[in-house]
Amino acid sequence: MSFRSFDLFNLVKNFGENLTLYKVTAGGSYDPTTGGIANKVTDPYPVVGYFYNYDTGIDFNQNQIRRGNRKCVISALGLDVEPEDGDEIYGRADKVVIVSVRSIFSNGDKICYICDVRE
Repeated sequence: MSFRSFDLFNLVKNFGENLTLYKVTAGGSYDPTTGGIANKVTDPYPVVGYFYNYDTGIDFNQNQIRRGNRKCVISALGLDVEPEDGDEIYGRADKVVIVSVRSIFSNGDKICYICDVRE
């Protein structure tokens, strides 16, 4: 599915919801029991974003099938930080981890980020 940059901006503007981006500011340690990172330090940032599915079934970065992959478009306007791999996004019923980020520009200005996210 492809969008023009202005379409993405309007999608977030018209249908986006309030979310929280948690930036990982200090790493923790791998917890083999949970398979996650324990004792990491995060800072919360309010963002406006829109989740949507892209049901390809394959994560081309790792050449394996993954369930729970989606995309989240986040408005870059007024955002003081940039989302990065490993950061988390929390929403009404969502808690996802960012696995990759692309910046979208319009006329040289960054207007949104497309984040590949995983539950």
